[in-house]
Amino acid sequence: MSRTISTIIILLIVLIIFANLAAAYQTSVSVNAPERVDSDFSVVIEIENVVDLDSGQFDLHFDPTAVNVTGVDDGSIGGTTIPIADWALVDSNTIRVLFNLPGIDGVSGSGSLATIHFETMVPGDCIMEISDGLLVDTMAEVIPASWDGVESVATNTVPKARTPVPVGTTESKAPGFGWAVSAIGLLATAYFMFRRK
Repeated sequence: MSRTISTIIILLIVLIIFANLAAAYQTSVSVNAPERVDSDFSVVIEIENVVDLDSGQFDLHFDPTAVNVTGVDDGSIGGTTIPIADWALVDSNTIRVLFNLPGIDGVSGSGSLATIHFETMVPGDCIMEISDGLLVDTMAEVIPASWDGVESVATNTVPKARTPVPVGTTESKAPGFGWAVSAIGLLATAYFMFRRK
């Protein structure tokens, strides 16, 4: 019986390690903006641990009474340019940015998706928020990612198109942890069934 217990403990430790590794290597997108502004400034949309990125989009929200968008520059991941396909103000306080890599090779690694330039009209705190983020890989599938700390996973596959379009997204926890907890529960159940015999 002690051999069975030892095996279960080892399996649990391995599952927890893999769950932590999966969470550590999850794709994440964040907004790198100054805390306070009193002149022209730039906001960098940073990305970490992406694999086979092909295209995507995001919305950036800002205070239109304090700042004004003046332009958007391409991003860069591992020395590969992330071309901006289009950008537009979709509301007085929201800019939507779409990006698309040419070809089908995609890019992996960390870097930036875009740099957005602003002019300051009223000096003060810089409040920016990202939403409606979408990352698509070279197989036209949505890449699960954390957008400024909020996990999002698309529920369906994106049709292959040269300009990404929004798809329904749902909130979910970091991948890896859920299946680790389920596996631990299954192993515990198996152990108790084994122990009864």
